[in-house]
Amino acid sequence: MIFRKLKNTRVRVAGVFVEDGKLLLIAHKKRKDVYWLLPGGGVDFGESLGDALKRELCEELSIEAEVHDIAFICDSIGPGLERHIVNICFYCTRVNGELSLGSEKRLHDYSFFDAAGLDGITIFPPMREELKSVLSGKKDGRTYLGKRWMDL
Repeated sequence: MIFRKLKNTRVRVAGVFVEDGKLLLIAHKKRKDVYWLLPGGGVDFGESLGDALKRELCEELSIEAEVHDIAFICDSIGPGLERHIVNICFYCTRVNGELSLGSEKRLHDYSFFDAAGLDGITIFPPMREELKSVLSGKKDGRTYLGKRWMDL
């Protein structure tokens, strides 16, 4: 096997929050592009997945959450192998706090979306249909969604 330039795989945890039949997403802005994703972020060395998600939710949205089972997992691997992110998405419930956008520069907005609202936005990684299934309560049973990548 030929070793590629040493790069690290990033592990990203995310929360799947459904409240009043709508899914919570957070918007990031990169240059002029706005894209939506499940709230969450990177796991630090020595940090459990659940603890990392709780920390990220507090930093991004000022909320405390209970982390439940895994909803789904997917890889985001760039076509030129420039990035590899393992996305681990957990069902979550909010237990405390009012939503308020954190101060990180890339954070742009947050909102709750119904299934129809998901059609009009860019979602990373591309998992629109799986998120619609969560909203409908008809998850297809798959946990690992495979490789997902989409350029802006």
